[in-house]
Amino acid sequence: MPFETKSKNAGPAPALPKRLMLAASVAALFCGLCAPAFSADSKALIDKLRQKGVLSEEEYQEMRTEARAERRAQALKEANETEKAAKKAESAPSELTGRYKDGFSWESGDKQHSISLSGRVHADYRSFDIDSTNANTADTFDIRRAYLGVSGKLYNDWTFEVTSDVANNTLEYAYVNYKASDAVQVRMGAFKMPFSFEELTSSRFIDFQERSLVNALIPGKDQGFMIYGEPVKNTFGYWLAVANGSGKNTDEANAVVDDKDLIARAAVNLAPMMELSNAVLHLGVNYASGTIPVGAAPSGRTEGRGLTFFTPVAFTGAETDRERTGLEGVLAWGPVKVQSEWVQANFQGTSAGAVGYDRDIDSYYAAVNWMITGEQYADNYTLGGMRAIKPNNAFKKGADGWGAWELGVRYSVLDAGDFTATNAAGTGVLTAGTTNKADALTVGLKWIPNTNTRVYLNYIQTDFDTPVAVVGGTADNEKAITLRTAVFF
Repeated sequence: MPFETKSKNAGPAPALPKRLMLAASVAALFCGLCAPAFSADSKALIDKLRQKGVLSEEEYQEMRTEARAERRAQALKEANETEKAAKKAESAPSELTGRYKDGFSWESGDKQHSISLSGRVHADYRSFDIDSTNANTADTFDIRRAYLGVSGKLYNDWTFEVTSDVANNTLEYAYVNYKASDAVQVRMGAFKMPFSFEELTSSRFIDFQERSLVNALIPGKDQGFMIYGEPVKNTFGYWLAVANGSGKNTDEANAVVDDKDLIARAAVNLAPMMELSNAVLHLGVNYASGTIPVGAAPSGRTEGRGLTFFTPVAFTGAETDRERTGLEGVLAWGPVKVQSEWVQANFQGTSAGAVGYDRDIDSYYAAVNWMITGEQYADNYTLGGMRAIKPNNAFKKGADGWGAWELGVRYSVLDAGDFTATNAAGTGVLTAGTTNKADALTVGLKWIPNTNTRVYLNYIQTDFDTPVAVVGGTADNEKAITLRTAVFF
């Protein structure tokens, strides 16, 4: 049966209540000290423990001293954190944070200011079938472009760009831009004039290695002032500019004939209005009016950058009025794009021999491009030209992606039939050994390993209406194979 055994020397039970109370008190005090500040409840608890004799006077004073020190340390810590937060908030707008996103840039903490480095390299190779000592028809490697630039933003609304082509020692862009809103912006300096969708598309993003024959007639880069905007973003835009009319990085040098070029452009994309996704229905109209420098004349060079086949004798007389009109259209649906432009340049004046003249040059192109790998053209479309195609699967070593691939065909014509060898002197006389009409067929394959890299392979055949003189004979046509490796940031 159950039984109990008691120790013979068993004494009175220890004072457990007092010990438990001490342990509980210490635990409560510890929790109080861990609080942000030494609370009044913790102080009252210590006082009670002292009154009940749980804490000696020495222990009581020691704990009060530790509590005060803890309060001071906590207060100092909070003050330091507050000061750091205030300094961080004060310095945030002036701190620049760097990043890489298709380029190198730095931005202030308040996003009001930024600066970016930009550049592009176009390393080309050209091979021609014309075996002569003519300039520009030699098989050659060439650094077509080597741009370095700086662009930025100040106080959110002011932007600027300064870009130079170190390969050709030319200033390409140098302008200041103010953006009041998407609908109203102003720009002054050296920049591309608003004419031609193909020209406004950067050389980084063009469909073929070189632009079409139409490009010989458009204003291109000049120095001037422009007001422009998109009242309906990516749906309707307008551009109005006034420029020297002298070409890239060229000041007006004639005080007698110094009329400025007036340039206007309007473009619309009907796809958003028709609620068509992955589509572009672009229509644009361009106009430019001004004068050309005395002694100047138009010219034409093959798309392969070979022969200069059209070189009329310069106009004579006090001045020559030049008027240019252009139409542009872009139709894209998914990975297929059709693009076309027509431009007419008209030259009027009176020669030094008092003979009036009125000469037209017409040029047009039509191109079809197909993204074999399925990228959508609508994704990189803007009213002011195409932007970078981003591959669905970028090419990377050790990965499965092979980048984007594009196939294109373009046909272009330049017709300057008004310029003949029998015209009166100074009124647009065709130079001997040149032609006044040519057409070109370009077939291109483009590999886009990643957003910032391009490899072009083009075949261009240019047929001349009449034979063009070359060293040792004449040529009815020019065939060229061109290659470009391009990178930009």
